[in-house]
Amino acid sequence: MPHVIENLKKKFFIGLELQTNNEDCSLAIPARKEKFFQENTLEKIPNKINQEIMTLYTDYEGDHTKPYSWLLGCEVSSLDEVPPGLVGKIIPESKYAVYTSVGEFPHGLIAVGQEIWKSSLNRSYTNDFEVYPSNFDPQRHPEVKVYIAIE
Repeated sequence: MPHVIENLKKKFFIGLELQTNNEDCSLAIPARKEKFFQENTLEKIPNKINQEIMTLYTDYEGDHTKPYSWLLGCEVSSLDEVPPGLVGKIIPESKYAVYTSVGEFPHGLIAVGQEIWKSSLNRSYTNDFEVYPSNFDPQRHPEVKVYIAIE
């Protein structure tokens, strides 16, 4: 699966956090997503730079076998106002391998994940994220960008 390399500047992010690992995430993440959307969390986040939704994988305690933080939220212009119950994070400037999911959702995104697991990328395990564009629709527009931090 092809990918491109991009250097991105520092970003600010606010979202709903979940401490998890790869064994527990398949049960824990759907419940956290449900909470995010039921409580209209996106509308509570101040200083949004756009209407894209992001998932951030950060605070890795090692490689992919160790616990990490998973956050659902969006990029913001400032961390000056972080609402109660949400977390603000700085995503430092970094180099990323960028994949684009294709095909039916979530199968296209799962295929990207499997490709990343099998790849020989020199991952930094710092801050990885997925970007769901404002026009994301699982049936009509299922494309998701996946950014994997690399050395």
